[in-house]
Amino acid sequence: MSSGQPNRQSARHSNRPVRSLADQVYERLRRNIVSGDLAPNARIVELDIAAQMGTSQGPVREALQRLEREGLVQRRAHSATFVTDLVLDEMFELFSIRSLIEGFAIRHTVECITTEQCDQLAHLTDLMREEGGREDMLGLTVYDMEFHRLICKWSGNATLLRAWDPLYSQIQRFVVRTHRQYFGSVTAVANTHDPIVAALRSRDVEQVTPIIQQHIMMIWSLFARGDPSGANQAKEQEDATDRSNP
Repeated sequence: MSSGQPNRQSARHSNRPVRSLADQVYERLRRNIVSGDLAPNARIVELDIAAQMGTSQGPVREALQRLEREGLVQRRAHSATFVTDLVLDEMFELFSIRSLIEGFAIRHTVECITTEQCDQLAHLTDLMREEGGREDMLGLTVYDMEFHRLICKWSGNATLLRAWDPLYSQIQRFVVRTHRQYFGSVTAVANTHDPIVAALRSRDVEQVTPIIQQHIMMIWSLFARGDPSGANQAKEQEDATDRSNP
């Protein structure tokens, strides 16, 4: 494996400093919320979390403030904290914003991307397929989010990346909750990234933006069509790959 390609651990843990207590609490709560182990509207009690983690309430409170900024929890009256619900209208707005950000980013990335960077994206897609083989949707989304973040990062536009990062947690939670049902399998979700890599490899300036925007908004097309297997959309993705590789 080349040094430019992340392995299973590096995509999850690369460039992470030693974690503070607040970081540890945040990561555990975030994972439980994204995975669905903490369901929407579940109450989070600071004292209980502090006891479970063997810490004081200070790190728990700091972690909850961070989760609130990401839209995963909400503080209500009397300082009670609850897991936020997934509201479809809000998720559609979020994905629409994401589509604009990544569409703009990839127009710049396609002009300067290297073969090694394309290989890195292809490797992340292979890692998604490995998670698909284990039917691990949460594991897949770690590599999925890294894939899309790199496209924004490689655009060279730091403002785009700062706009994308706050969307990460809500996107990941929504993908974990919905995509297995509407795509038929976890592996099918991984496969939808192939046309993006193909368009970047061929430097297809005309097609790369509509390809990634169609990819991002695909779930909403499936909702509208009532196509829970994703079969029709998968065929369109194959056609997009063919256009990118004449």
